Amino acid sequence: MKKTLIELNIKDFPQEIWPYLEGATVYDSSCSDHARVYYSDLGYYIKVEDKGKLEVEAKAVELFAQRHLGPEMTAYVSTDKDFLVTKEAVGDDCLLECYLEEPERLCKVLADAMNFLHSLPVSAETSIPISPCMKLYEEHGYGDKMKYDTFIHGDFCLPNIMLDDWKFSCFIDVGLAGVGDRHIDIYWALWSLNYNLKTDKYTDLFLDLYGREKVDMEILRLVAKVEKLG
Repeated sequence: MKKTLIELNIKDFPQEIWPYLEGATVYDSSCSDHARVYYSDLGYYIKVEDKGKLEVEAKAVELFAQRHLGPEMTAYVSTDKDFLVTKEAVGDDCLLECYLEEPERLCKVLADAMNFLHSLPVSAETSIPISPCMKLYEEHGYGDKMKYDTFIHGDFCLPNIMLDDWKFSCFIDVGLAGVGDRHIDIYWALWSLNYNLKTDKYTDLFLDLYGREKVDMEILRLVAKVEKLG
């Protein structure tokens, strides 16, 4: 995860956020155009986005933290903008060089993490919301082809899975998580492996490790088509 040393004015943040920045060395760790993410060496990440944009993500962060699948949320403040503070996750994301150097082992860890997430119950009693990802399929007329039966991450890419010396630690960037179709996670895991390893030779291995009996290749191709539409 990239970190660029920066200077910022603490008064640009609500007072509730100051304790996470006061006396800290701060880095810009943003990876998108629409949100800013700051890392405080006090051990926190502060995400900033337009007002109302982080409300759903804040609820998802709490959901993952309650299940010991994600870092603890320490603050969510909505003023003229949204501010979401989480504790630093244990470990490093899957883009760490030592992980990319052992792609077979990496595929196994990722498949195991995905299987565990997808095995969690999603009954009404679990209070897991519908994944925002599903709106895209409804908008393009494919909602009836997708299942709403799995707890998905929604952006199951290498930077969003944290490992601690090869042991799964937690998920981060969970704003798209919720009940949805498992093939969305499968697609993004394969896309991310192919993109970061610069080859698609590990596609079959990942599918085998995840369990081909759970994969409908027709739906997986549909997901690939729709996700490219954005």
